[in-house]
Amino acid sequence: MNDAIQDLVNGLAWHNDLLDAIGKLLAEDLIFLAIPVLLALWFLPVGRERALNQRLAGLACVSVLLAIGLAVLLRQLHYQDRPFVSDASTRLLISHGPDSGFPSDHATAAFALAGALLVRRRLLGGVLFGVALVLGVARIFVGVHWPSDILAGAVLGISVGVAVSFGEPLLTPVQAFASRYLPRALVAQPE
Repeated sequence: MNDAIQDLVNGLAWHNDLLDAIGKLLAEDLIFLAIPVLLALWFLPVGRERALNQRLAGLACVSVLLAIGLAVLLRQLHYQDRPFVSDASTRLLISHGPDSGFPSDHATAAFALAGALLVRRRLLGGVLFGVALVLGVARIFVGVHWPSDILAGAVLGISVGVAVSFGEPLLTPVQAFASRYLPRALVAQPE
């Protein structure tokens, strides 16, 4: 099943220059969308929701870091060649080292970000979940991951993100302390 899905998705590569360019862009650069999302979450809106959004942005960062750390640990326990290493028919569209691809760091980070926001900001979390899915499919399309790499990253990322999001109330005292000493433009006073 893993091989069949990878062959189907990656088999679309090298047939259309525009599709290949879009696939490369999504696979390599879509993850950087997290930066403006987190900045917008931190600084917007100006009203009373801002304090909660800042705590969620902090938890999203913690979720991503924790999930990536667990992915590195999981990679030590289970090595899996990338498709372009073990499957000669893989159409590789981007340059990548032949290290273990399980689980996908890109998918783990993207799903951890979505998971951290799903509980309190369902619409934004849902949109980011969709973006993470697109990123995962793009990583398969360009030939650097198996579907199981993406699935493992998704399960790990969502699990960590959702679990960490329940720690949001613990950040209120930290935020209250920081808001006393830092400008309000930077840290909102919690309600």
